[in-house]
Amino acid sequence: MQVIHKQTNSPLVISIPHSGTDIPQDIDSLCNLAAKREHTDWALPELVAPLLETILVATVSRYIVDVNRFKPRTGKATQPIIPRIDEKGSLLFNNYPSKQKQVDWLERYYVPYYLHLEKLLNEKLERHERVLLVDLHSYDDTLFRTSDIIIGTRRKQTISEELLEQLQTLFHEEGLSTRVDTPFSGGNIIATFGKHPSIEAVQIEVPYSLYLEEHSLHFEHSTTLQKQLQLFDLFFQLLNSFLLFIDLFLHLNNLLLSTFRRLFR
Repeated sequence: MQVIHKQTNSPLVISIPHSGTDIPQDIDSLCNLAAKREHTDWALPELVAPLLETILVATVSRYIVDVNRFKPRTGKATQPIIPRIDEKGSLLFNNYPSKQKQVDWLERYYVPYYLHLEKLLNEKLERHERVLLVDLHSYDDTLFRTSDIIIGTRRKQTISEELLEQLQTLFHEEGLSTRVDTPFSGGNIIATFGKHPSIEAVQIEVPYSLYLEEHSLHFEHSTTLQKQLQLFDLFFQLLNSFLLFIDLFLHLNNLLLSTFRRLFR
């Protein structure tokens, strides 16, 4: 894992779970090196690094352990988290890991990601009444009938209508079209943390064509998108000011309620 700009005053945490390309040395010998691993969220950390926000990045490949998949129930297979095949149907492993290795990999890569993300969010909650978790992804838009920004909300279960509308407006003002929950509605990360009453959680999918050339940043496209994302930084600063105002309002409201209770006992 990698944390970028850990200490910020913003109420925002960005999670990037699918940009990792690392295959640990002790796992490499199990892998089919001929397998494709194309559905990686290439270069997203580099794209958002100029933003002065708290960013958590999974560095191990999603084709080893996918931290955005739902953890299996007791006794169930770990295949959704530790995949067997690539996007072409080829085996990812010459020897699929044993049950003991699967447990070990989850303890090494899956569980720590959630613990670290939870820690970052709790640090934000110590300073803010509400925080926003953006789980950032990208997708190959040549494979879909859209090049929109896809906003995943688990069918509007993880984010308020008001904040969703603000995010869409922000994209639209920059000339970027959006879709909500189609074709991606969000994975386990926003499903897990979006249950918290003080955390707004959203998955955002950026099409490759907006920022990539092969597996690297397209200079012109990515520079344009980075300038647009700088406005998101301003938005989150304004959001921070708004949430600070809410914090103050709630604090004063609680003081007034306590005063009235004492007066009318």
